[in-house]
Amino acid sequence: MANYPVMLNIQGKKCLVVGGGKVACRKILSLLECNAAVTVIAPEACDAILLLRQQRRINLIRRNYQIGDVKRHFLVIAASNCGAVNEGVAREAQEEGVLVNVVDHRELSTFIVPSVLRRGDLTVAVGTKGKSPLLAKLLKEELEGLLPKEYGDLLEKLGEARENLKKRDLSPRGKRQYYQEIINNSGLM
Repeated sequence: MANYPVMLNIQGKKCLVVGGGKVACRKILSLLECNAAVTVIAPEACDAILLLRQQRRINLIRRNYQIGDVKRHFLVIAASNCGAVNEGVAREAQEEGVLVNVVDHRELSTFIVPSVLRRGDLTVAVGTKGKSPLLAKLLKEELEGLLPKEYGDLLEKLGEARENLKKRDLSPRGKRQYYQEIINNSGLM
């Protein structure tokens, strides 16, 4: 069965990460990159997570996960190094109708996290349905060479043009030609 690809707006949304290690930290940073309101529950936390707490970028609760912790969260990531804890988090999240990702256990997850390449607002995601995170990472790295940062700048110009064209009475063909001219003049394609 295929996964349904979607880009979620999690800005300001309450997101929970259960776990305090390096994998949890990577997940926390990706949530923060999207301006989520992140709470972390872990009895122990790596130095990078402690620094995020010190910087007041996350809320850190230093204790074991407890039943009820997933309530009122939009999204949960189970990244503890204990399989039983991760399974409990997944079960409760699914019962509560909360999106959940269990790192390295796609069968317990309601969503998986692809490998992501960002160029400003341009986002390219590579997913393997959890079958090979390494392949997804390698493909992302290959795409990094094909998509320089200037694509983010181009997207900004196209976004501005789109807003301006909304005010003008141009045919769809005329709009497409205008966009194509911007793309052609960028020197990227």
